[in-house]
Amino acid sequence: MLNELIKKLSSESGLSESEIVSKIEEKRAELSDLISEEGAAYIVAKELGVAIIKQERLDIANIIPGMQNVDVIGKITRISPIREFSTEKAKGRVANVTIADTTSSVRISLWNDEINVIEGMEVGEVIRARGYVKEDNLGNPELRLGRYGSIAKSDEEITSVKEMRRKTDRCNINQLTEGGYKEIRAPLLQVFESNVFYEVCPECRTRIKLNESDEFVCADHGTVEPDYGLVLSGIADDGTESIRVVFFNENAEKLLGMTTKEVKKLFDRKKRLEAIISLVPLGKEFVFEGRARRNQLFDRLEFIVSNVKEVDVKQEIEIILNNFSE
Repeated sequence: MLNELIKKLSSESGLSESEIVSKIEEKRAELSDLISEEGAAYIVAKELGVAIIKQERLDIANIIPGMQNVDVIGKITRISPIREFSTEKAKGRVANVTIADTTSSVRISLWNDEINVIEGMEVGEVIRARGYVKEDNLGNPELRLGRYGSIAKSDEEITSVKEMRRKTDRCNINQLTEGGYKEIRAPLLQVFESNVFYEVCPECRTRIKLNESDEFVCADHGTVEPDYGLVLSGIADDGTESIRVVFFNENAEKLLGMTTKEVKKLFDRKKRLEAIISLVPLGKEFVFEGRARRNQLFDRLEFIVSNVKEVDVKQEIEIILNNFSE
């Protein structure tokens, strides 16, 4: 299949096959060989603007954010409860399904009527999913159905699966490196007074922006009246070093003790960011789980929080005792 991709990329782009091979090798090196040659070829195709219409099935380990027309087969390992949410104009539903094959696992995010396709499905069943791949807040691939995606049961047998498990290791801030899922304990010393709201599609919660016609357009749902997501950022310091931390949606809500809808109403009433920022308990220690990534604009690490936890004294004592015994 790789040779077929190389030939297609060469004929469609006007580059020689050797030039295409070089680009694939460069892309793999850029991504530290974390994906296969086939996966790198799809990225090169996207960068060259070559549409690969007929796409064969991919291993889950080879899908990355930005891919279109992805076709994967995996065993259901988790089905989340359906969560309902409300916007100013309508109510919606969201649920997540995690599937895995022998190479890795991926989360499929389902919105509103899309949830109907998994009715009657159970953990352990094998399904075939087609859609496109977005990046979640931690930089992980997340499969979306969109207008042309689908989910259906598959007769294929998958005996063993490999799940992308998050092993949360506690570390100091000065020990953080790019990538990897870590846990830090630190107080927030400062919260930045920057815009805490961003526009999202009320149907699928994808981030949207104004176009040239001053309209908010979602790739899947067309022109929409935007709803809002919530984001907070600030500085955490554990005594070893400080780092910029970023909280999206539910985790920002945990810090503020209010829902996004309540925060938006407060801001609309007060017209001051200070009214929101003042709700954050500065100086209070929390345990933050998440991933460190490099901010390309400022060339520095920042910590994207995926979970906020209160400090559990008993658990902290156990951590200290375990460190002494090692």
